[in-house]
Amino acid sequence: MLRTGKCLCGEVSFSAEPMPTLQACHCDMCRKWSGGPFMAAPCKEAVFEGPVTRYASSEFADRGFCSTCGTHLFFFAKAMGIHAVPIGLFDDQTGLPFRAELYIDRKPDYYAFSNDTKKMTAAEFEAKFR
Repeated sequence: MLRTGKCLCGEVSFSAEPMPTLQACHCDMCRKWSGGPFMAAPCKEAVFEGPVTRYASSEFADRGFCSTCGTHLFFFAKAMGIHAVPIGLFDDQTGLPFRAELYIDRKPDYYAFSNDTKKMTAAEFEAKFR
């Protein structure tokens, strides 16, 4: 199902087709970037319009943000062609069950989710990009 959304200032709009899942990433970069776990819906199709800036945060991924307000728009896994879009950006945030936690071995001890999720270590997740 195609969903839409906007950044904080409204300059960037997007349409995306999320997979039927929500994921949390606990890696150091995502926590630094988002201020906590990065809660996102992986999307095979995503189109962003407006002042988007891409930052190559690693060999295998780019991160996108609004050049006007700085809203985090996506984590783009280059090899997979998937945009992980923050759940809070979608106009409709319903119907995406929380199913996976990535970099579980990097999760700090000051928070924990009670959901029953698939948990992947850094090595398990990064193996998908090789």
